[in-house]
Amino acid sequence: MSAFRNTALAVVTVLATQACAKESQTDRAVETKTADGQLSASISGDSADKRDVALIRVVNAVPASKDLQVRADDQRVLPAVGFQKVSSYTSIDQTWAKFQVGDASGSAFVPLNTNREMLTDGHRYTIVLLRNEDGSGYETRVIKDAIENEVGKARLRVIHAAPGAGEVQVRARSGEALFDGVDYGDDDGFKSIAPWTGILDIKTNDGKTVLLSTPAMTLDAGKSYTVVITRTDKGKLGAFWFEDSQVN
Repeated sequence: MSAFRNTALAVVTVLATQACAKESQTDRAVETKTADGQLSASISGDSADKRDVALIRVVNAVPASKDLQVRADDQRVLPAVGFQKVSSYTSIDQTWAKFQVGDASGSAFVPLNTNREMLTDGHRYTIVLLRNEDGSGYETRVIKDAIENEVGKARLRVIHAAPGAGEVQVRARSGEALFDGVDYGDDDGFKSIAPWTGILDIKTNDGKTVLLSTPAMTLDAGKSYTVVITRTDKGKLGAFWFEDSQVN
């Protein structure tokens, strides 16, 4: 009887894992739009799964004049991306990928940072390029993108890529605190909120001091928004954002 229960539990666990994995895929193509109007499209997660590939893009949160480039195990070169820019999704057929970040301006590629990550076919990922917290080098964060068109809801997440800013709170002006305790290198995943137009205030985590206010933003139902907090080349706090949505 015990063996039967153990077998049944194992089957349920596998099915639940497969269901969760499926939910992280998209059954339609995804369109990405940045605040400055840049637009790109990518295949559905289901199509990527059938091709045995994952989808990955690059976000550059490093305030430097040079573009940075990412390579995966010297076999795949991802697009070079300038500061506060987002690349299109690129397919990658490696389960374990060793991402190397380097300067794309010279003739020779010299890795500045190496990070090994596991990817799942059919899923989307964003690799964020950022300075390490003391500013002496580079780091990367690979974040899974769960893009959903939630009926009647917008979805928002915040990525903290501003070294030295400490933990921050993100609040809708004249509204609720949307995120608390967001530390450097963190993202708390997407949060579902009512469609909204207004200004986001980035505050110290005690909520007493406004560190940065965004221009007015409109968060539409059915779309997923990512706000990246950075530092400018002059060391001031800044932010940029982009939106993702499934399209027919």
